Amino acid sequence: MVDAVILVDNATQPMLSAPVAAMKELVSSGNSAKLIFAFTHFDKVSGDNLPSPSARAEHVLASAENVLSSIGEDLGPFAERALRARLATSRVFLANLDQRLDIECKDGKRTVTQLSKLLEMIDSNVERVKPIDSRPIYDRMNLALAVERAAESFRNEWRSRLGLPGKHGAEKEHWTRIKALSRHIVVMGADHYDTLHPVADLRKELRQRLYILLQNPVGWNGPEPTDDDKQIIFDAIADDLNRRLFELSLRRVKSERLADWRNAYNESGARSTFRRAKLIGDSIYDLAAPVPDLTPSPDRNAFLQDVATVTRESVELVGAILN
Repeated sequence: MVDAVILVDNATQPMLSAPVAAMKELVSSGNSAKLIFAFTHFDKVSGDNLPSPSARAEHVLASAENVLSSIGEDLGPFAERALRARLATSRVFLANLDQRLDIECKDGKRTVTQLSKLLEMIDSNVERVKPIDSRPIYDRMNLALAVERAAESFRNEWRSRLGLPGKHGAEKEHWTRIKALSRHIVVMGADHYDTLHPVADLRKELRQRLYILLQNPVGWNGPEPTDDDKQIIFDAIADDLNRRLFELSLRRVKSERLADWRNAYNESGARSTFRRAKLIGDSIYDLAAPVPDLTPSPDRNAFLQDVATVTRESVELVGAILN
């Protein structure tokens, strides 16, 4: 719904976990073309080997090299390619923003010029290029593998947070925060509490795994496009799919399981902490995102079918095919 996203990062310590998470969010949701990098505190970047603004800029950009390669390993080559393109063309370096800018001095004039460039980039980001007529063809079998990995990742992370047996993921959350999450869902009608976002976590895992799928069609219904045209098509599908995945995740994690959330919140007395965690893990998350495997079941089939339906709708919206 927005025309541009400005990612503000500290030039003295660039590309830490928060901006990297934001970059992954944008690229896997098909919105990397809206991304603009604004590196602040550029005046604080210093060193004997950084004699000029261009040297300082190169120093900041070098910090992105390993980060972008890592994102490419996680989300595929088109994710890395898209972010590299944005970093190369859509970036500004801002200094002394806490002070009145003096255009008579070099630093002040440079920052004013960069702010003007920022406004121009925002204006130019509105138009989206129309893709060519050739469209990708996807295999439903690959979709099942993507859903399996997304469900495993989601459940492993949350079982660790709940203190339940399973593969190690996130740090265990304090029991009061787990209870607060159940209270916010049951009493306040929210879908999260503080940094606990189960709905968004499921959507994130599905979106990132499906973005990898989108980059690997089994064929094209016309001449194979250039990488630039492929990027436009993949992003168009991912953008629409991201919205549909939110509705799916909200329904499966919250709406369809309000009774179980209420039971978890109402737990009290001795060992209620453990019973609540097990209820959320086994009766909510395990059923919200069951891992597809060789043994069919109504829950696994329904989850896979739900994801396949929204994926097919987004794919067909741009004229692509899911067999």
